[in-house]
Amino acid sequence: MSIVVAYTEGDSGTSALELASVLSRSTGDPLVVAVVITTPHAAGAPEFVDGDYLAPLTEWAERVLDAARERMPAGVAASFEVVRASSIPGGLLELASRTTASALVIGSSSKGPLGRISLGSVTDRLVHSAPLPVLLAPLGYRAGPSARIRRVSIGYGGSKEGGHVAVAGARLAEALGAAVRVVTFAVRPPRRFFGGVEESADELVIDRWVTRMKDAITRQVKEIDAGRLGERLARSLVVGDGVSWAHAIWDVEWADGDLLVVGPSSSAPAARIFLGSRASKIVRSAPVPVYLEPAPRRH
Repeated sequence: MSIVVAYTEGDSGTSALELASVLSRSTGDPLVVAVVITTPHAAGAPEFVDGDYLAPLTEWAERVLDAARERMPAGVAASFEVVRASSIPGGLLELASRTTASALVIGSSSKGPLGRISLGSVTDRLVHSAPLPVLLAPLGYRAGPSARIRRVSIGYGGSKEGGHVAVAGARLAEALGAAVRVVTFAVRPPRRFFGGVEESADELVIDRWVTRMKDAITRQVKEIDAGRLGERLARSLVVGDGVSWAHAIWDVEWADGDLLVVGPSSSAPAARIFLGSRASKIVRSAPVPVYLEPAPRRH
């Protein structure tokens, strides 16, 4: 198994390389650092491709990979490859398939805010079509020379794929030797009234909602794993409460070494990532790297 890294010039490539190195230390999987160049030949038009066209692109890609080699942290096994394809997402997915990759790591668009994940055109396509887990590094993400994944937070919202995501996140945490918890987010409008009765009623609604979430986690996980994993995950549930997705997510405590697992939309094709509107909002507000889990294969 390998971990494919989408590398490019600028912070997007550097952040992806940093996150991939952390993942490699945690899993032991080597990295395949790739620069994709798009060519008409790959798109089925070989008559337009000659040395004058390909040579400058290839030289540029090799220079970019040289920069990646210089930035590669010590102790992380890696190979470097220039990929020719008709599109960058297509080239990355083809490489992931050819190298039997366990995951694909990509950085945030440089147009987004520092410390957050912003989806560019390449990232957006991958998070809606990839058949393997995709990890997204926030803009400016940096890690220490010995950093590892220390805790996996499983984003849970009670959807029909919630059990699959919870089990996948728990198994990921076990493989990484990391702690695990479940996080869910209560986004609600600001209180219009103040006073004991209204606040008590509001808290009662939240308490009942949390109870339903715990019951749903236990039931859904048990359909996949007959052991006591569901009960253990339910006990780990942490709730973020806020007037927006960003406020609710930041209501939860986060630390270095955290990884947030987010699942697909309930309408996602089998074995594919397809983010729904809620998941997209969580990804854009997350202060830590995000691990996108594809939908389960249908049997």
